[in-house]
Amino acid sequence: MKKFVKYFLFSNIFLVAAMVVKAQPMSESASGTIGAIQQMGEDEITRIQNDAQHRSNITNTITEGIGHMNTALSIFDSAKELYEASNALDNNECVPDFSTDAQSMMPSSCDDKPGCRDCYQSSISRMTTVRRSLARLSCIRMNTKKFTDAAVAFGDNVAGLHAITGLAWQYQRRGIMAAMEKFNKSYDKKYTELIQSLQIALQGINQCEAKFGMQDWYQRFGFIYFEMMKEKYKRTD
Repeated sequence: MKKFVKYFLFSNIFLVAAMVVKAQPMSESASGTIGAIQQMGEDEITRIQNDAQHRSNITNTITEGIGHMNTALSIFDSAKELYEASNALDNNECVPDFSTDAQSMMPSSCDDKPGCRDCYQSSISRMTTVRRSLARLSCIRMNTKKFTDAAVAFGDNVAGLHAITGLAWQYQRRGIMAAMEKFNKSYDKKYTELIQSLQIALQGINQCEAKFGMQDWYQRFGFIYFEMMKEKYKRTD
C-alpha cells in the first residue's frame, strides 16, 4: 500500500510538472530536473495521465463499494433489530410477577383486631392490581416503541436504495408514526386512570391505618410511594 501511494504521489507530481512546463515558457535558469521533465515525450505524459485516471477510477469504485457495504451492513443491523423487537412483542414478555399475597402486607397487629383484615383486604388487592397493570402497560409501551423504532430504521435504510422505494416508504412511514402517536395517547389515558386508582387504594390503606395502625400514614409513606409510581411509569418521550 505504501509503495502504491508513493508511486501515485510521484506520478501526479510529474504529471502536474509536465503540464506546467508545457503551458509556460521555460526561463533560462531552469534546473536540470525541470529540463528533463520538459523533454518527456507526449506518449509518456499521456501514459502517466492515463495511469492517474485509472487509479482515480479504481478509487471511486472502491469508495462506491464501501458505501454499498455500509448500506448493506446498516440494513442487516436494522433488520436484526426489527426481528428481535418483533419477538419481544410475541413472546409474552410483559407478564410481571406481582403475586404478593395481600395478607403479607397487613400489619401484624391485625390478628388481634376485629375487622382489621377486612379493612385492608380491598385496598391492598386494588393496589396490587394497579401495580401489575402499570408494569404490564409500561412493558408493552417499551416493546412497541422499540419495534416501531426498528421498523422505521429498517425502512429508512432500505428506502435509500431506490428513489421509487423511497417515495413509497415515506407514505408508509407516516402511517407507522401516526399509529405510534395514537398508541401513546392511549397509554397516557390508561396511565392516568391507573394512577388515580392507585391513589384511591393508598387512601383506603390510609383510612385503615388511622383505625388500626399509624396516624397520617399517607402523608408519611403513601404520598412518597404514590409520587414514585407516578414518575416511574409516566411517559417522557
